[in-house]
Amino acid sequence: MLDPLRRRNHVLPLLVMTLGLGLTLAALALMPPLAWVVASLSLLLTYLELMTQWSFRAPAKRKPVLAEDDWNPRVVQVNGVSMQTYHRIGRPNRPTLWMCHGWTAASQRMVGRLEPFLEDGWSVVMVDLPNHGGSGGLQKWTAEQSCTLAIGAVNVLTREQPRLFQKSVFFYGHSMGGFIGLRLSKRREELMIGDRWSGWILESPMTGYTEIFDETCNLLRVPSVLRPWLLAKTLRHVYAINGEPRLSTLSQADVPAWGMPAEPVLLIQADPDERLGPVHHERLIGAMGSAGRGGMMSIEKLPTLRHSGAFAHEQRENLVRTWIRAHSSSD
Repeated sequence: MLDPLRRRNHVLPLLVMTLGLGLTLAALALMPPLAWVVASLSLLLTYLELMTQWSFRAPAKRKPVLAEDDWNPRVVQVNGVSMQTYHRIGRPNRPTLWMCHGWTAASQRMVGRLEPFLEDGWSVVMVDLPNHGGSGGLQKWTAEQSCTLAIGAVNVLTREQPRLFQKSVFFYGHSMGGFIGLRLSKRREELMIGDRWSGWILESPMTGYTEIFDETCNLLRVPSVLRPWLLAKTLRHVYAINGEPRLSTLSQADVPAWGMPAEPVLLIQADPDERLGPVHHERLIGAMGSAGRGGMMSIEKLPTLRHSGAFAHEQRENLVRTWIRAHSSSD
């Protein structure tokens, strides 16, 4: 019954606050000794609703849209949300790269990373995630819903531009973009190109929500005693927004349950990672090893690479060139 309200901003906090105020006034009139109990409980519940809502916040500012005509910028509609797409068609018989930006960035910020692919004649597809670049916004931002919309946008391009996806498909995701890519590996059957995945390049990827939840709680200064309540409310909101699967623990939004590649992986890692720390890439390495896929990974830790702002990095580009030439070929 509450799911429609959980999908919207402001409604539940205002509803709880209004109801609590009414009950407090009623207690003052009928049972004054209980009024402070009712008021305290109302404040607590309102606080939890506000913290839950802020857990789904989107970036406050957007990076510019990639406006160059060479990138064929186009907006497509997916489930009522405008999704900004870009693409370049490369040479025949060359692979296609799907590039995905990170949190607070946009496709425009990824162009510098594309040089090795463009010079090798690859086709390239990019989609601005919701609330980023030129795409529309979500009332409550989740990686799962963003993944759903990105899948829909690429399926539109697949139907309208079949030359884009004639051969194998690779994915390159930075930070949050890596998290989206890991989910795509799990949801590949929803993609018209899902049977063509051939490799994954993950740069300083986010690989789980557990630490992000803790970081959010720290940012919002949520007392430790209230965090289990906030987590329970957050998981209910996630289900209301995304539907199945219903999450019962945070680990279900971590690798490997969240998703894990079954194809070769190039992990390019800022070392140290000043934004995410070591836990995210270590989780991926451990999960791939436990699944017997460790031999499919090439791990490159770069002390000169920073998590954010590395639009151009010669060592990274050279590593990518070497890896893609070893893992792709003209047919």
